[in-house]
Amino acid sequence: MDINNSHTIAILAFNNHQLTIDNIEILLNDGYKNIFLFDNGSEPSFQSIADKYSLKYYREKENIYVNPAWNKIFNMVSTKYLTLLNNDCYVLSKDYFYDIVLHMDNDNIILSSCKTLNKKKITLQKIKLYKKIYNFFYKANLKYANNGRRQGWLMTLNLDEYKKLNYLIPEYIKIWYGDDWIWSQIIKNKRKYAIYKNRYALHLRNKTLFKKEIQSILNKDKEMMKKKGIEWVEKSIYVKSRLFNRYI
Repeated sequence: MDINNSHTIAILAFNNHQLTIDNIEILLNDGYKNIFLFDNGSEPSFQSIADKYSLKYYREKENIYVNPAWNKIFNMVSTKYLTLLNNDCYVLSKDYFYDIVLHMDNDNIILSSCKTLNKKKITLQKIKLYKKIYNFFYKANLKYANNGRRQGWLMTLNLDEYKKLNYLIPEYIKIWYGDDWIWSQIIKNKRKYAIYKNRYALHLRNKTLFKKEIQSILNKDKEMMKKKGIEWVEKSIYVKSRLFNRYI
């Protein structure tokens, strides 16, 4: 399988320019060429960065928030596999997408993620250090579970199969619960998913959630979930972390 023709890495970016640039450069250095940069109303825009690295690029005039952006990405991407990657989440394991996309294809896995370290502060030097540490213990054989803690910062989908389900996230939720919707659709429809236990990523704990504007949207998301009902949520996705487990 030619991964750069069958798989797209979609990075959703809203400002945080250097953080996003670092992520793009790391992915390109790791050999991943099919990167789609979705600019969610950043100021200044990422147009010059997209041109510099010959990326597929799309820009909203203003921030439409995460879930509506993901819905657009679902309909804009044409490859069989799609990774939704936050601009503040960095893949640590070498050959990550080469390994997991092939495994997903062979085992009919529709959705996957991996173990994630969640940190308050991340520097480029720390990312490089973590990559060296985790790749020192790299093993080609994948280990995965169906009941690990899931997250929404790094999700890889068999997009062809996912779009056969009720794939669009409800319009009444803008920031939260989008990953809950995706995971719940997979589980409720008895489709196969995987949390890779020996593949890793590094995530910067989101500070924008504390901004008043974002808090207002989050509160509306909560209100709408109460109003519309949460019967669509598959409760098994809320697996609690083991005591002292540093991974999500």
